[in-house]
Amino acid sequence: MTPRQCLEARFRALSQRDYKTLYDSYHAESPFLQQFKSCKEYLDFAEQQLNGITIECWRCIDQRQLADNKVECLLVMEMTMGSDFQYFYESALLIQVNGTWFYHSAQKLGPEDYTGLPDQIRFGQFDRATEKIRF
Repeated sequence: MTPRQCLEARFRALSQRDYKTLYDSYHAESPFLQQFKSCKEYLDFAEQQLNGITIECWRCIDQRQLADNKVECLLVMEMTMGSDFQYFYESALLIQVNGTWFYHSAQKLGPEDYTGLPDQIRFGQFDRATEKIRF
C-alpha cells in the first residue's frame, strides 16, 4: 500500500460513512486516538458530527518524504456542509508500520487561512502558519 492508497481508502470510507474503517486507519500514536480511546466512542461522535459533511472531491497536490517511514501529503478537499461549499487544506502526516501506511495527524487550513487558488497551495503555507496544531 502506498501513502496515496491509504488516503484513497480513508476518503472512500468517509464518503461511505464507514467510520470504523476510518478509525482503524489511524496510527497507534495519533492525537486522534488519544482523544477517542475506543472505536465506539468515535462512532457515536461521527454519527452526530460528520453526517452533515460531504467530501465532494479531494486531491493530493504534493508529497514530501520526512523519513523512510514518514511522508507528508498536501491535500485539497472540496467539501459541503449542509448547503455551504468550502475548500479545506491538509498537510497530512502518514507513518508506515510493517509495510502498512497509517494516518497520524494533519495540520489543517480553512478558507480563512488560505485565500489563493486551491491548486496553488504549497507546504510553505503550512510551514508559515502561526497555528501548528496537528489533529
